[in-house]
Amino acid sequence: MRQRHPVSSPLSRLVLRVMLGALLGGALAAPAIGADLGRTLPQHGRSLFDRLLEREADGTPQVPFPFPALLQRVRAQLDGESPGGGLAIVLIPLGRSLQRHAAGDVDAFRFPRVVAAVTGEPAPDAPAGHLYLKDRLYLAHHERAEALEVISYNEDAGRFEFQLVLDYRAGATPRVVPANRTLCLACHQNAAPIFSRPSWDETSASPPIAARLAATGLDHQGLPWRHGVDVPEAIDAATARANRLAIAQRLWQEGCALATLQASVDCRAQTLLQALRQRLIGASPSVASADVPHRLVQVLLASWQARWPDGLVIPDPQVPNRQPFAGIEGGIAPPADAELVRYADIPAAFDPLTLRVPLEHWRGRDAGDVARFIHLLGAIFSHADLALVERALARLQPGALQIELTCTLRRAANATRVDLDCANGSGVRLQARIMLDGHRAADGVLDRLELRGSRAHAGVTLSKLGSREQAAEWPIRFALAASRGVPVRAGSGEAITVLQLGGSDTRGMLMAKTDAGEALVASLELVDDLQPLGHAVEALARANLTGQNDALTGGPARRMALLAPLLRSFGEDVRDPPTAPAPSSAQPPAMARAHTQHWPADLQPFLRQCSQCHAENTAFPPGFLHGEESRVRASLAACAQRMLYRLEMNRLPAAARAKTPMPPPAAAHAAAFLQSPDLAAMRELLERLLQARGDDVLAHPYATLSPCRIPTG
Repeated sequence: MRQRHPVSSPLSRLVLRVMLGALLGGALAAPAIGADLGRTLPQHGRSLFDRLLEREADGTPQVPFPFPALLQRVRAQLDGESPGGGLAIVLIPLGRSLQRHAAGDVDAFRFPRVVAAVTGEPAPDAPAGHLYLKDRLYLAHHERAEALEVISYNEDAGRFEFQLVLDYRAGATPRVVPANRTLCLACHQNAAPIFSRPSWDETSASPPIAARLAATGLDHQGLPWRHGVDVPEAIDAATARANRLAIAQRLWQEGCALATLQASVDCRAQTLLQALRQRLIGASPSVASADVPHRLVQVLLASWQARWPDGLVIPDPQVPNRQPFAGIEGGIAPPADAELVRYADIPAAFDPLTLRVPLEHWRGRDAGDVARFIHLLGAIFSHADLALVERALARLQPGALQIELTCTLRRAANATRVDLDCANGSGVRLQARIMLDGHRAADGVLDRLELRGSRAHAGVTLSKLGSREQAAEWPIRFALAASRGVPVRAGSGEAITVLQLGGSDTRGMLMAKTDAGEALVASLELVDDLQPLGHAVEALARANLTGQNDALTGGPARRMALLAPLLRSFGEDVRDPPTAPAPSSAQPPAMARAHTQHWPADLQPFLRQCSQCHAENTAFPPGFLHGEESRVRASLAACAQRMLYRLEMNRLPAAARAKTPMPPPAAAHAAAFLQSPDLAAMRELLERLLQARGDDVLAHPYATLSPCRIPTG
């Protein structure tokens, strides 16, 4: 008998939608994650973790060991000037992952779980096609589990992949396999990374946790774990950004799926152009909303309302903050190692399995919502990607425009600089300091620059153009130095390249001795270097309409598939990204074998309700449905107390539950299970195994019940 309840099925999506709607008071909004996110193996592409690893000729990934060596491989892809080398690392000894009991609760602080997230950008001069790992790669390592848990982005599929590295120990050959995605999505209900809310009291940033970690006398693999809350805060921020990728992809693929290919391609082309312009200009969504073309706003809002009339539900990537030692007052000794088992227990209120209320209901009602979508789409590009575009545009040398200014000049008392305060009648304001080198002007600093419709600029270096020997010749010109390859831009997109002071009739004014201030003519030179970007996007759209390219025709927004043809339009020698290999047919240690077994009728309810997560040969979660019938019955007997406790939670109101019920609330079949005869049948068998039909397991704390430990191997 074969029963399947895949998360990606229409039924599961409807159940999830109904549950989310109930939490929102009856509104049935669509989840912001797409239909493909529940499939264990992706239909296209491979994860960034796979791409990070060296591969032999047979395609076998080579995973560096020990764990610090793997982290070093990651750091090699990042800007070395980023805080922590671009990695945020915390230790979590009493956490909420499936591997939390791998060390045994007694050794939890000797062998804590390590969580690392990439929070840094690639180097500014990274070549085209570099790996973009920021917010897109998360690693968790538990020494005693001898495994890695990996969440990393698949750019071709537009989703995060969940993977395991097994046999991760000295002397072994690590194996990378896809994780059981159904199992993962029970906690990762957003199909993306999750993390705790502040103040991250489970992590090594918490003083009680840090003190106990230090008391072990171990260096914990030499990792930089002594830090403040800024490190878990960086992970929290990264997971928040990561979760927005799915929202952007959903709107890109489905929001721009219009009546004709021409309309769909045009929608995505204009969205891409606006996304790149926003990133290059540095505009926030609130500022940029006024600049989004009205036609694009109308098209996207009409599609939004037609496709999602009740809006999109934005999932919550944060689980509640948990204090493992909550209730221990000052002056009372912390728990002994033997007592840690009760502190490792996870109440329902803190369990990631508990269904989380969505963050918001995004309805798509005005230009601000469209600008916000465009802003999210722009996040698929790295700073190094933008620098490549900036440099390519600069080499095209477009013509310059000028903005005239009138300045008041004041000479500092120490004769080492002059101060400029410039403005015009069109809302431009400029304040700068020009350094003096004897009787010549030297470099300076632009302290303030405001243009109508633009964000304010400050702290921009002014570099004197021309030789020092000609420094007294007029006009005097200063280049506005770009920061890390990104020029100063006006709100309309032009690069502000040069500040020019005076003319031939103002020679010597900088050195004039005056306290009252003098009038000085100045100008800013602007270059409309983004105009070729629009032409390049138009060319990409034409290529999609003629079948020469598919980056705009309906699949996920693929970073290099979009960027490479644009750079080639600017004359850059950039290749298309390599074709992603077909996904491996290797399955995770899956439940497929259990589905084909003809078990007796009394075991069939467990097969139907539990085999998606508990039919594997794993300790976490316990594989009590793995093996032949005799082994399964022995496993059910060993786990009967805790299984019955979890089943009983289904009969209680959510607020009264001490533990999360099983199946977990986010499971596709959880709602139907409550009305199924399987619940009573499973309870009856478990009570019979306990030989105590009248014994109420709810009368005992869950942590004191017999542990559900299933031997593996």
